[in-house]
Amino acid sequence: MPNRFYTFMLIPERSSQVKKWMISQKAIHAALGGLALILVFVIFSTVVMIQHFVQSEKFDETSLRNQYLESQLHFLQNKVNRADSTLVRIQNFEQKLRVITQVNTQPQINGIGPISDEEENLFKNGGGLDQSPMLAMNTPGPKYSGVESLELNVDQVHKKASLQEQSLQELYELLKDQHSLLSSTPSVAPVRGIYTSGFGYRVSPFTGSRTLHTGIDLSAPIGTVVRAPADGIVTKIENDPGYGKVLVVSHGYGFSTLYGHNSKILVKVGQKVKRGDGISEVGNTGRSTGAHLHYEVRVNGVEVNPTKYILN
Repeated sequence: MPNRFYTFMLIPERSSQVKKWMISQKAIHAALGGLALILVFVIFSTVVMIQHFVQSEKFDETSLRNQYLESQLHFLQNKVNRADSTLVRIQNFEQKLRVITQVNTQPQINGIGPISDEEENLFKNGGGLDQSPMLAMNTPGPKYSGVESLELNVDQVHKKASLQEQSLQELYELLKDQHSLLSSTPSVAPVRGIYTSGFGYRVSPFTGSRTLHTGIDLSAPIGTVVRAPADGIVTKIENDPGYGKVLVVSHGYGFSTLYGHNSKILVKVGQKVKRGDGISEVGNTGRSTGAHLHYEVRVNGVEVNPTKYILN
């Protein structure tokens, strides 16, 4: 096919000079083809950019959603942690109640008998919060996703709470008819003070030898009122070389309490006292290194750790 030529003329309105161009048919076809390619490229690029922006918006939206879900998951995990920690404190409190009230410390579930070893581990605080199921996420072994781990933790806390509810219900049934015993059992600290020495063997600050400290020492300013931790009768008031001004209260059911190093005694022998009554004032009498109260709890004449009989 012969190559045709086309002439394009430009005639100015006020000029005699005429401009003209002669362009071949092939050149026109090539120019039109180039324009078509450019148009296709522009359309393709526009579609690609639109898709990119759409996908980018979806990705940003998905990322924000994931961040929100992760924050909610973390929030729920913290709530499960706090619930588990609260259950641990309730269990410790229940154990103290069982010791104080002399109720069997082996929980019975619905009259079936002792709970299983797994359930017993849920009741006892052997390792404090180390027993928390939340540690499943950080311990060796099978790996759980966040949701699976949370479901496992919630199930364990729910089981723990159910066991605790049944145990407390059992304890309530056992205690509701023991008002007299509870009133006579030491269960509160006799004075608000700082623990400076615990129950057990220690090096004596006076002899330097290892001796049994039969009570606990609570440091408080001289004159701080000492209050009875349970109902009872004052059975002894005397001046002792070691304990200074000493006071003993008998509570019945084999319980008695001793208060040493007082500055002043507020009661008399034979006087009945109620839990919370003022019975003496903190002092520094006898063999003492500073103002404090020496507090003992005795069960059938044997000294026991007073902290087991302090709920507050």
